[in-house]
Parts: sequence; structure tokens; C-alpha cells
Amino acid sequence: MFDLKGKTAFVTGASRGIGRSVAVSLAEAGADVALIGRDTAALEETLAGVKAHGRRALALKTDVTSADSIAAAVAQTVKEFGKIDTLVCNAGVQRLKPFLDMQPDDWRSLISTNLEGAIMTMQAVGKGMVEQKSGSIITMSSIYSFVGAPWNSIYCMTKGGLSQLSKALAVEWARYNVRVNAICPGWIETDLTKPYMQDQKTVDAGLRQIPLRRFGKPEDIGPMAVYLASDESSFVTGQAYVIDGGQIAH
Repeated sequence: MFDLKGKTAFVTGASRGIGRSVAVSLAEAGADVALIGRDTAALEETLAGVKAHGRRALALKTDVTSADSIAAAVAQTVKEFGKIDTLVCNAGVQRLKPFLDMQPDDWRSLISTNLEGAIMTMQAVGKGMVEQKSGSIITMSSIYSFVGAPWNSIYCMTKGGLSQLSKALAVEWARYNVRVNAICPGWIETDLTKPYMQDQKTVDAGLRQIPLRRFGKPEDIGPMAVYLASDESSFVTGQAYVIDGGQIAH
């Protein structure tokens, strides 16, 4: 089960954290992987992790806020691997700031990467999936698409939009056998959550919100991505899978 041999994955934000873990997990299950990100050195580290499982890999420096950059990465991936079976839209940024202090550059940065970047990537990859009448798209949303959080207003907005986009495309593309699902992580220990971890009181308060009494690790996300990329999830689309240690269950 969950055998991805013969499949190709395209993973954005693959330089580190959740993206790296997902890419390596997909490779461990047998997929060849195109690694998309802006940090070339970090992408090479992910590349080594993929190749350690004997899979083919491409490290492609790409700006997901640029349609041309995304199109070039998709074209190079298809040229090398022949097709794309799984897309993981993981690239994302976060800015902690009170809403009234937010400036246009702040919200434009969040929207252009978290939402517009995913839109352009899903268009670029989705066209090929619709034509081949198969594919699995996985968006990396957040528990903040369900609940609010102070100093995270625009981030919450972008993740809520990403989850709704995933549902809409799941319905729109079902006739082409293209499935779209979201993974919604809670507190995962990554570079993105480092600002939360600087203060012990904040850490203690965060742990009290989580019934399992620990923060997640990137490795907690990869197995769900493998499932959603596999044929075992062929009847699953339009869903949002929360991985948060039980945080929003109460």
C-alpha cells in the first residue's frame, strides 16, 4: 500500500521544514520529486535526502510569486520526468503583527506567496493534470483556516482562502479525476514558527492548548501527504486534514 513508484511529485517550499519532510517522505514511498524553492543551498540538502532513497530529483530555484518562474519549473519537470502526478503547494510565509500595524507591503507579501503563489502553481500544474485526466493536488493550509489568532489576521485570511480554493477545485476538477485536498497543520517546529518559540511563556501557553502536550514536527506531516498522493486515497477529494495534536478539537 501507499506505493508511489512511477509517480512524479512537484513540491514547492521544499527547501526546509514541512516541505523538505514531505518531499523526502514521497521519495521514500517511491516517487521522483521536483524540489521547488528559492534557497539553492537548502534545496541541495533536500535533494540529497531524496536521492538517499534511490529516487530521481530536480532542485529548481523558483519564485512562486512569478508566473514565468513557475511555468519554467513545470516545463523543466515535465521534460525530465514526463508528467506530474502530485503537486504539493507548500510555499508560505508568515508575519506576526497587530492588524492595525499592518502595512500594504506586509499583506501583499503574505497574499502573493501564500495565496497567489498557490493559485499560479495550481494553474500551471493543473492544466497538465486535467489533460492527462489524473492527479493529486495537496495544499498546505493551516488550523488558522478554521480558527483565528492574534497578530495573524492576514495569514489566517490567506490560509482560509487556500482551503476554500482547494474545495472549489476539488469539485471543478473531479470530472477529470484530479483530486484536491488540504493538509492543515497546527504548531509545527519550523523556521516559520520560530518567532512563537522565543518566549517561554508563549511556549507554555501553546503547549497547554494541545492535548497531546507537544508541538508537531515536520515528520508528522509527510505520511499524510504520501496517503493523499497514493492510489489508496482515490476516493478522497475536497477534504481538509487537521494535524495539530488535538488543538482545535476543544
